[in-house]
Amino acid sequence: MNLASSMKKLVIMKLGGSCLRDGPSFQQSLNIIKEYIKNNRVIIVNSAISGITDKLIEFYNMACQDGLNSLSILHDLFESHQKIIDSIMPPNSEEHDNTLKFLKKNIEELTQLGRVIQLLRPSQNILDLVLSYGERFSTYIFSQYLTSQGFSTQFISSDEIILTDDNFGRALPLLGETEEIFNEKVVPLLKSNDSLILCITGFYGSTKEKKITTLGRGGTDLTAAIVAYALKPVYDCRVIYWKDVQGFLNADPKLCPKSFLLKTISYIEAKELAFFGSKVLHPLCLDVNEKREIPSEIRNFNNPFSPEFTRITKEIVRDEKIIKAITSIKRLSMVTIESGTMISLPGTVSKLFSLLGENNIAINFISQSSSENNITFGINIEDSMKVSALLRNSPFFGKQWFSIKIDNDISLIAVIGAGMLHTPGIAGKIFTILGKNNINVRAIAQGSSELNITIIIERKDCKKAVNVLFEAFINDSTSR
Repeated sequence: MNLASSMKKLVIMKLGGSCLRDGPSFQQSLNIIKEYIKNNRVIIVNSAISGITDKLIEFYNMACQDGLNSLSILHDLFESHQKIIDSIMPPNSEEHDNTLKFLKKNIEELTQLGRVIQLLRPSQNILDLVLSYGERFSTYIFSQYLTSQGFSTQFISSDEIILTDDNFGRALPLLGETEEIFNEKVVPLLKSNDSLILCITGFYGSTKEKKITTLGRGGTDLTAAIVAYALKPVYDCRVIYWKDVQGFLNADPKLCPKSFLLKTISYIEAKELAFFGSKVLHPLCLDVNEKREIPSEIRNFNNPFSPEFTRITKEIVRDEKIIKAITSIKRLSMVTIESGTMISLPGTVSKLFSLLGENNIAINFISQSSSENNITFGINIEDSMKVSALLRNSPFFGKQWFSIKIDNDISLIAVIGAGMLHTPGIAGKIFTILGKNNINVRAIAQGSSELNITIIIERKDCKKAVNVLFEAFINDSTSR
């Protein structure tokens, strides 16, 4: 018997805000847990209830300006959570009373925090602390709800068990140190009670100095991956991300009506999909799962026992389709820096990336001519004006011999598939198809992994490009 088969099976379930919206969604979550707990240990990782994070951001912004107005937001927060508590737990029950006390205590903490915010300059670390309350509320409510239904539960705030760096707003987990904390605190809890369900807050952790940090977009998905990573040496872990979609599709259905579900996909292909347009999971979440080969599933919360879902594993499934997906980012900005003197100026690329990195500008693609006289890169369109100002005011790039051009009317198309690695002629076929359909290619990029070819085109051609490539590589049964 191998080690994995002798381990106890543990399912880490991520429940998003739409899974905790009202009484019926709590009941649906309960039905799912009842089914899975028959053959598995279960850990729940919760997002904030739908819309609450936005309310907390609004509270923080109002507290920075006027503490009195921010109090009305806290009143709304209390009432919206109380309404859910009243709908899912018997009145006057112990669980109902405990949850209301917890809610009142934490709303009072936010009230005090609002007063502090008025006295301080706005800062990301204070904002992170404020935002963490959304997951505290939802997770405690859910743990008490399960208790009221006869389950043995334990609420855990993730700042007690997940250690991160101090990059507030987009913190990265310190996986080794976090695993040590899990061995000290979480594993003994699980071993002490075989029926115990841990309910862990998603989205945040803490630094070594005990300051709350949030994990950025997709932070609760990442929390579930971190939990699985830390427990994988002890349990046979699997992660299920409950979403309002079935899983990864092989094209954006808004652009390509013929797109369909990818039932099985590898980590490396899923990361490419996630990076280039698909917002189903964050690439970092997939990267953590890949490190310890933790199987992951994306399932539809509204149809939880359907066979139609995406399974993500380490294996690359090779079939007749060389290309797995055609993804796109419809709105993007392309920046081109040109100069005949770049060859004689060492460190140009280093200075560029340092300037962008120091100002939290994400780069979607990079393309450089072989003559080294220009660099082209893609950024989020929302960062266009900021990047323009940074470059033009830079002591280095702002000099007259650099030409800086920014095009805000482009789209990115990514052709993704592990099969490209061993198949010659794919790039040629792509450009031939686009050329025949009068679609002009503005720039191209391909990573050394050869898992994708990135094409930059004019935005007006985005839908057409996705569909002609989809027909040629995926919907055409003769594609090889």
